[in-house]
Amino acid sequence: MRHTTKQLPGFAAMLAALTLSACGAAGASTPSPSVNQVAAASRTAASSAPASTAASASAGASTAAASASAGPSTAAPIKVGVVESFTGPLANNSKDNQDGFNLYLASLNNTVAGRKIQAVFVDDQNQADVALTKVKQLVENDKVQAVLGVQGTPACYAVAQYMQQAKVPTIVSGNCGAQTLTTDPKFKSPYVVRLTQNTVGLFAPNGDWAYKQGYKKAILMTSDYGGGLEAGDAAGAAYVKLGGSIVAEIHPPLGTNDFGPYLAQLNQSADVILAFMPGIDSLRFAQQYATYAGQRKPLVLDMSGQITAGSNLAQAGTADVGDVGEYAYVSSLDTPENKAFVSAWNAKYPGRLISGDAAQGHVAAEVLVASLKKVNGKIEDTQAFLQALYNTNLATVKGPVKLDQDHDIVQNMYFWKVIKQGNGVGQQLIDTDTGVTKTWGWTDPAQLANFKLGSHKGQWVGMTKAKLAAEIAGKSSAAG
Repeated sequence: MRHTTKQLPGFAAMLAALTLSACGAAGASTPSPSVNQVAAASRTAASSAPASTAASASAGASTAAASASAGPSTAAPIKVGVVESFTGPLANNSKDNQDGFNLYLASLNNTVAGRKIQAVFVDDQNQADVALTKVKQLVENDKVQAVLGVQGTPACYAVAQYMQQAKVPTIVSGNCGAQTLTTDPKFKSPYVVRLTQNTVGLFAPNGDWAYKQGYKKAILMTSDYGGGLEAGDAAGAAYVKLGGSIVAEIHPPLGTNDFGPYLAQLNQSADVILAFMPGIDSLRFAQQYATYAGQRKPLVLDMSGQITAGSNLAQAGTADVGDVGEYAYVSSLDTPENKAFVSAWNAKYPGRLISGDAAQGHVAAEVLVASLKKVNGKIEDTQAFLQALYNTNLATVKGPVKLDQDHDIVQNMYFWKVIKQGNGVGQQLIDTDTGVTKTWGWTDPAQLANFKLGSHKGQWVGMTKAKLAAEIAGKSSAAG
């Protein structure tokens, strides 16, 4: 269900200015500073949080209670491994995720149920084989009792297969959107849950939103790797199914420095660019698109909030004005949980803009702690701890979070517009899709399975609604 959010009177006055910082070296892992204050302006967001339950106490309340009771502990620490990509184009994403995770745990003195939580962070260098090696080391050498993180889709698939044998609880809390992670027997495991996003749930709402705004011609522009190709197919299918036309398909390699050759391929008839270039790539794209000398500039719809949030927004600044972003978190969300998070983040990192990755890291810690509380800190009781994870139903900093029957995320998706505000920019929340799942927009999950996301590179230009429907039906019939 989608709810449209209208701008409240006096919205501009409520937004604090975001100071623009000069662009640092490409690929730097620490976001550049900018004033972080985007005021709440959503009517829908405030109503999105579920009613309080024992399992969904607010982050602020649980923080206060735990801090009051936390004290010296002689119990063995709970040891968790966190896999991030601190090297390469996703370094900023990983640093933000790590800081969000640590921020919540620090608010509890890193203690739950009388036991310290010891987090061991490792760098997979955004390489699937390195990720697998690091996870094996965490499990077999460091003896961690749970694994979190994982950014890249290829790494996620590799790690999931190992976890089927290792039988260690794994919480995917990085950007891994691998669509079949929780459904394909090759990867599916009772030991793996996902708290962040899946490909269809994250990207399909973009194609739907763009068409319903009247943008009938689109350029599909996503990074040329597993996650980017899945993203393009999910958004493209949602857009074309409604009658939209994709007039150009562009796939820059992950880690592109010069977007000039790709900008030269932009079709001037397009109304919108369905864009996904993660990490530092999105900043480079935004900065170079701002100087693009084409006759007209289609609206950029930033799928997954890589261009229009966090340190990339801080550095791109007014270059992003007018663009629209979408993700499972927006800093202007008007809920008690998010207000407490924004306040704590600003106190810890003054002048640093909050990204969706920081929120995802925070939520991972929220769910980890809530699940540990349900088992009184006894993570050694693997089945009880897993069941506590499966039963997640929390009001978090990104809104209501729960898991489906496959232990995959169900959450809200938010759309915002980048607007000028004083000497900087802000995010104006404009739409919310509620209860988004991994089959969002697909009435027949079997057809989605047969569609095989990530396999349609180079096929979208000229794809019509009728042709797509026939292809999906044909694959479904053949499979059946």
